[in-house]
Amino acid sequence: MEIIPAASLKEQRWRNGGGVTREVAAGAVGADGLAAWRLSLADIGADGSFSEFPGMDRIFTVVDGDVAFLTVDGTQHQMERFRPFRFDGGSSAECSLPTGPCRALNVMARRGIWGAGLLIVELSKKQPLAVADGQFLVLLQGQAQVTADGAAQSLNTYDTVAGSAVPAEVSGRGFAALVSVYPAGD
Repeated sequence: MEIIPAASLKEQRWRNGGGVTREVAAGAVGADGLAAWRLSLADIGADGSFSEFPGMDRIFTVVDGDVAFLTVDGTQHQMERFRPFRFDGGSSAECSLPTGPCRALNVMARRGIWGAGLLIVELSKKQPLAVADGQFLVLLQGQAQVTADGAAQSLNTYDTVAGSAVPAEVSGRGFAALVSVYPAGD
């Protein structure tokens, strides 16, 4: 079991300079400088454009803040908290923040080579959630504990459990994002 503490994540400026992201995990970097897949937390403090990532599929989920309006290729989408939205990373995307700054969980995967999914789950103390190899669980809200091989550890907000060959179980009260990354075609 690997826990990636949110406090250990390093800030990086967006490719277009419009915001800050913290990479949680990523696959191998290709010749174009882009990771095969990437899971990150982004702080969006002002209206503006998103960086374009041609050839990548992208999932955007507001995890802190009330709402963001995301306009992708001219169509506006209301992004409420904990509602994942999938779009082409190469698309032109503009974000506006009518109620103030927000934080978003982003998942990107190289189209045709990798696939990714994101599910928001409500945690339970009575029914632990298994985190398998190829999955990541990010605690978004509440209190949780992860157990693997008899060892237990508490999670803080935005801490991430990286699944491995030894399944980890997460229990508690609150909400988490369960992210799956897998080779395309699986």
